[in-house]
Amino acid sequence: MHIEHEDPDVIYGMEKEAGVDRAVIWSIWNPSRESNDLTFKAFKRYPDFFIPFGHVRPSDLYWKDELFRVAKDLEWKGLKLHFGEFADSSVQTISDLYEAHVRGFKTELLNAVLDAAQSHDLITVIDCAGRYDIMEGVAEAFTRSPIIIAHLGSNIQYLKSFCKLAELEHVYLDTSFIHVYRVIRSAVSLCGANKLIWGSDGYWMHPVVELAKLKVLGLPREDEEKILGKNIMKLLDI
Repeated sequence: MHIEHEDPDVIYGMEKEAGVDRAVIWSIWNPSRESNDLTFKAFKRYPDFFIPFGHVRPSDLYWKDELFRVAKDLEWKGLKLHFGEFADSSVQTISDLYEAHVRGFKTELLNAVLDAAQSHDLITVIDCAGRYDIMEGVAEAFTRSPIIIAHLGSNIQYLKSFCKLAELEHVYLDTSFIHVYRVIRSAVSLCGANKLIWGSDGYWMHPVVELAKLKVLGLPREDEEKILGKNIMKLLDI
């Protein structure tokens, strides 16, 4: 779940309404330090509920120092990256997302960030915005630590390909922000419940809505439990 500038109490309330026991949170689309300070503030308010993941924005010249802070000083276990922040445009905001993707992509910088993240054994959640052409190389090159691809890859046309990537031991897919709920069932069939992790993508999407998309599928209880918590708990070692 995102925690950008929203009130942590609101985020907490949304998660509890859905019956969530613990929630991974992060902030992106802000300067690296600001993002992590926002996450830290929410974590300090509900330390037994929120599990904080870090964020670095590659345009910040100090991103390496901030990544070190996330991994070593704060001792967080994960990092969230969005391909929209690796575009050639100097403007890196969520409102610039689609235009930025058209302008190009800084693959070398992405590789540098991922190399640093994996050197610190960070789980990396990546919103690749449907760019299977880039994500395939990432998944094959960076194998040291788990990679979670958000939104089943964000492009239904490449669902089979993204599920094929999930056959790699270290690659998982997140189910959030999938408008056609039946696609989640397809993903279960293609790569198995062991490789899927439920997410809400709040504050944009309400956890209750995202949970309903999974519940309505009527999956076997064992599969549902894996997707709703057991898989991510195993990665987090909790």
